[in-house]
Amino acid sequence: MPKGEIFVERRRHKRASKKLKVIYKIISNLDSERPGWEPPKKTVDSADISIMGIQLLCDEILNPDQMLRLDIVLEDEHEPIATFAEVRWSRFDDSIKKYRAGMQFLVIKEDHINIIKKMTGD
Repeated sequence: MPKGEIFVERRRHKRASKKLKVIYKIISNLDSERPGWEPPKKTVDSADISIMGIQLLCDEILNPDQMLRLDIVLEDEHEPIATFAEVRWSRFDDSIKKYRAGMQFLVIKEDHINIIKKMTGD
């Protein structure tokens, strides 16, 4: 019997490969304690999304445990999904020359969950 690795899917919810525009700002930063300081907003694309989180494609590394405020722009919705998320992992992808970062949603409205369920078929 050949030796090999067994891949076990740990996700409980379906993901949809979706290129969505995401505007984020890091809110867990030492500078955030300075009075009047506003974190810069950055715009990136997503690689996929589920009701539990989203994968971002970034030019900069995001560190695990960082907290972000996200505005996820939807293709056919007027208002973006506004939520908070925590970076769970981040790594450089040589094939696209960008960092991939897995985000876990911390707070998300029920109607936004339903929109994402329609995308994923969950």
